[in-house]
Amino acid sequence: MKTDKKLIFISHAQPEDDYLAVWLASKLRQLGYEVWVDKDNLNKGDAFWNEIELKMKNESFRFIPLVSEKYIEKAQDKNSGVFLEIALAKSIARKIDNYTLPLRVDNCNYDDFPISILPLDTIDFSKNWGKGLKELIEELELQKIEKVEVEPNVLQQWHKYLDIHGQVLSKPDFYGSNWLKSSLPKTLSVYRFSGDAIKAQKEIPFALKRDKDYILGFFGDSGLDLRTEFRQDINVDDFLSDETFTLDSGDSIIGTHQHFVQLMNSAIDEFFYQHENIKCWKKKSKEKIYYTRKPPRDSGGYPFKIGNRKGWRTLKGKKGEIFWNYSLSFKFQLNPFPHYVVNPHILISDDKGFKDDDRKHRRSIPKEWFNRHWYDRIFAFMNYVNDGKDEQFLTINSGREEFQIDIRTALFKSDKGYDEPETN
Repeated sequence: MKTDKKLIFISHAQPEDDYLAVWLASKLRQLGYEVWVDKDNLNKGDAFWNEIELKMKNESFRFIPLVSEKYIEKAQDKNSGVFLEIALAKSIARKIDNYTLPLRVDNCNYDDFPISILPLDTIDFSKNWGKGLKELIEELELQKIEKVEVEPNVLQQWHKYLDIHGQVLSKPDFYGSNWLKSSLPKTLSVYRFSGDAIKAQKEIPFALKRDKDYILGFFGDSGLDLRTEFRQDINVDDFLSDETFTLDSGDSIIGTHQHFVQLMNSAIDEFFYQHENIKCWKKKSKEKIYYTRKPPRDSGGYPFKIGNRKGWRTLKGKKGEIFWNYSLSFKFQLNPFPHYVVNPHILISDDKGFKDDDRKHRRSIPKEWFNRHWYDRIFAFMNYVNDGKDEQFLTINSGREEFQIDIRTALFKSDKGYDEPETN
């Protein structure tokens, strides 16, 4: 059936899934789709059923329910907006093919889906919103959903829905990042020890990288209970000058940049392993995440200093029966300059330990944090790592060599500024 309808109607549980609903609506609008989400309800908490009914009946071409545990619960209540929206969508679906396109947004059981949604193909947003959005866009394009003009200021709408009052200003400004500049060790050593290289590497208490019969590292071999058959000390700049380095033995090390990056990652892992105030939790993906043992304040906060600005940020806390830990993971990159990318995480725990998949709590704890809060927590964390010393650089020793990490994140200049509100 041909129609001039273009509207995508997003149905969701309020207030539990407000954030995702607004995020999705903003992304779709930015891509040129006409979208409606119950934004008035988000801010006022009132039910505007008449408006919703008219929007769905007269304008909507797709109905996208964000199916979560709360959504399923509310769908069972005949007085809820979710129940009414699903019932109306079922009626409209008789006239519009493929009208309902459900998204699974948490770990809810597919078997518990509302009966009219249960048999429909579902897109999974529960593990990765970005991946889910890509799949949704592909489906909308496959179904040839007509687009309209791109919204002129999606960011402004996002701020309106979430009651954020910051504004973009036409003035030069500097922006922080999650990059920590790093110096490089001066020398890299390549060894071949007698015996099996795999067994030999287990005897070495330093960061290393094995390449066939050779072992690469920033350490010296004195004091090791191993017999050295070959050793070559190489200037790091020379080692990184090409992707292949030919040794004096005639053998070649292929993929020098990859080897070096892995060595730098191993070096910082070695540093944190030895740090008495830092603990490590390894995700199922093998990513290593570092968190503080116990900041000195009972509040879970730790002080920081950036130039003349001082402050403190909470690194640990408790919400209900859930304990949370602000934590960081580190990945080294050579370009555009040597640096570690630090990615923040919220680790959730109870008396049984960390939970690998508790997304609801991960989203709810930092939902009031603006950019400044995330930014300052990196400083507080790195100041904690540096044992509270009033120093700009953190020194990492890896055997014989050392390098320094600037605990102030790299800044980038822009011709646009942003006036961000302060919150407690």
